[in-house]
Amino acid sequence: MQKLEIGEHWQVHIGSLQIHMDTMIMAWLSMLILIVLSLAVTRNLNRVPDRIQTFAEMVMEFIESIAVGQIGEQGYKHIMLIGSLFLFILVANLLGQLPWGFFRLPHGELASPTNDLNVTAGLALLVTVYYLFFGISKKGLKFFKHHYFEPVWFMAPLNFLEDFIRPLTLSLRLFGNIIAGEVLILVLLGFFPLFLPIPMMLFELFIAFIQAFIFAILSASYIAAAIVDHNES
Repeated sequence: MQKLEIGEHWQVHIGSLQIHMDTMIMAWLSMLILIVLSLAVTRNLNRVPDRIQTFAEMVMEFIESIAVGQIGEQGYKHIMLIGSLFLFILVANLLGQLPWGFFRLPHGELASPTNDLNVTAGLALLVTVYYLFFGISKKGLKFFKHHYFEPVWFMAPLNFLEDFIRPLTLSLRLFGNIIAGEVLILVLLGFFPLFLPIPMMLFELFIAFIQAFIFAILSASYIAAAIVDHNES
């Protein structure tokens, strides 16, 4: 029987660890791009912003709207995580649209790091640990009562199961949409190498933004569910 593989990776073994080097390279490249851009934007801040500073401020206002819109005033405390998730996923998604086929690897290919389930699962687990930690830190033992035994006590098993389902759905949604788009573009390039893939590639740029937005806004909503009291306005 022929083995069906979603994607092949350049695997390197360090002791008992198995590392996808292609994913690692692209993930670090995504972070490097964000670091360089942030340094370039914040190097010379002016009272009267130039175009680059204006665009950066618009991005920050957009991220603030996600955090505050989902969490409320407490959202300002969590902008760092939500903004980091949004920007990293957006840049990582966009990197997958570049023609990396010119760079030959021992195995696999350079692509968006978010087409690796290990990356999306890691991001989803980070969000889960984050909102559980801050929920317990703020509410103490009452967190378990509010989070698991409301609205009625016998819903506890389902509420408990939800904390395991959330990272699964977060990771699979992002992974599935990104890799499906990349595979579809490769198929179209194989059949119609000149013009037809261009509209699809433009659509994938839109998908790259939407998936980063969805991941960020769902993360903010999970944080809100964990830390916001029901009697708060």
